[in-house]
Amino acid sequence: MSRLLRSVKGYISRMLAICATYAIGVTSLAMRAAAQGCAMCYQSAAATGDHSRAALQHGILILLFPSAGIFAGIFALIYSRRKISR
Repeated sequence: MSRLLRSVKGYISRMLAICATYAIGVTSLAMRAAAQGCAMCYQSAAATGDHSRAALQHGILILLFPSAGIFAGIFALIYSRRKISR
């Protein structure tokens, strides 16, 4: 049993290392965000005043919360039911 457990732990460790390396590589190679690639959107946002830029930044942060909440909810559901599937 302990041999199997060590094998599973080793596999999980390798997979986490691979995923972390991949994530670091992708984020370091990204030249710029996709939303800034649209010249029309970039010029429109750059032409606005300071108040509009602040409102746009707050809007982006507000839109972050529902997606982060959905992610956390799905993760919590999967984590809470981890022993049911076995």
